[in-house]
This record gives sequence, C-alpha cells and structure tokens, in this order.
Amino acid sequence: MSGVRQFHWRGMRVPFIARWSREDQRQYPIERRPSLTGDGIGYPDEDPRADRRDGVLWVRMPVVRGIGEPYLASVHALRQRQCMNHMLCQICGESTFTHSGGRHLFLMRGAKGQPIREGEKTAVPPVHEACAAEAVRLCPHLRKGWVAARVEYAPPWGVAGIVYDSQTLQPLPAERGRELEFVGLDDPRLRWTLAARDVVALHGCTPVELDELAAAAAH
Repeated sequence: MSGVRQFHWRGMRVPFIARWSREDQRQYPIERRPSLTGDGIGYPDEDPRADRRDGVLWVRMPVVRGIGEPYLASVHALRQRQCMNHMLCQICGESTFTHSGGRHLFLMRGAKGQPIREGEKTAVPPVHEACAAEAVRLCPHLRKGWVAARVEYAPPWGVAGIVYDSQTLQPLPAERGRELEFVGLDDPRLRWTLAARDVVALHGCTPVELDELAAAAAH
C-alpha cells in the first residue's frame, strides 16, 4: 500500500478521481498550432512538458485534492489519467495490480442485462472489489444501474475530450448522450482535440455480479 490519503464527505468516501471545488477547470484561449504531423490546436502560452502528453493537448486543471468541497460526479483530468496509466483504483487511488490476479475489475454505469462488451471503450478507471462494493452501495449514480467485469487486458485506445472545428476553432458537439467525444489514437481529429480523459479498450471480459463483489470484498 502506498498510503494514499483518503477523504470523506457526509459519511461517504470521496473517490480519488473526484474533482474538488478548488480544482475548477479553467478556460484558456485556443489557437491554431502547426506541427510536423499537420495543424492542430494549442495554447498561446503553451508549455509542451505540462500541457501535452504524447503530442495531445490536455485541459488545464489545478491539483489541490482535498481542498474545498468534493464534486462527486465530476472527474479530475490528471488523476483519471494517472489511474488509467498505472491501473490505480478510481476510489482509493491504490494499485489494482496487487488485487488483480492478472485481471482488473472495471465498474461503470449501465443497464442491467447489458454486460460490458469485448473491446468496449471506457474512460472509467479500474477499481478494487471492496471499493466497488462500497460504490455500488453508496453512490447515487450507480443506483440507476451498473455493470462490472474482470478484464484481462486494457490497452490505451485514445482520449475523451472536446473536438474543435479545424476551420472556425469552435468546439464541436459530442456524440449524442456523451459529454465528451471519444477520439482514437489513429484518428486525424486527435490534433484538434482538447483531451480531458484517457480511454482504454477492454479485452478478455468476464461479467461480475453483485454477490461476487460482496464475496470478494469480504476476503
């Protein structure tokens, strides 16, 4: 255990990836930026070391976890990315490798009877069994329905973010039902995307039921 500090709010543990009120996403001007691979978007005062990852522009967001009030339904971009990159639990922030037995548990909102599909894309990081059981019991967003699966392999697929029009530099609407647009690593729109989440593809999926989560959490 790395000893990631845990915070509680109104009797509920605050997920590691949750954004706090002092971590408001700030709006910065976007400009056209030429590159070796073609034009794209950038910040006028851009710092490539801090503002980009693998050539992709990312949202700017303060990092002051635990300061202010938590927004339980909102996600902090950097911590989400850390969870995806290192397979950290989205609830407690600890590694899921020590609990995985070679597989990682993914839990997300979904209609009952519609399991996680092979190759499904998600911006929701993995979770420990005990943390998943806690989330299912306490999280109001999961009470409407959830699905879970143990996953053998979750390679990077792309990002979720805001895609800008290459001509007007105005943000384009995301696909219906989504706040952010999913853009693959091989998609030419990637240069015009302001990323806010890492996205992985789920492979080797085995569905998990509530009683399984409860049993695993008890051990």
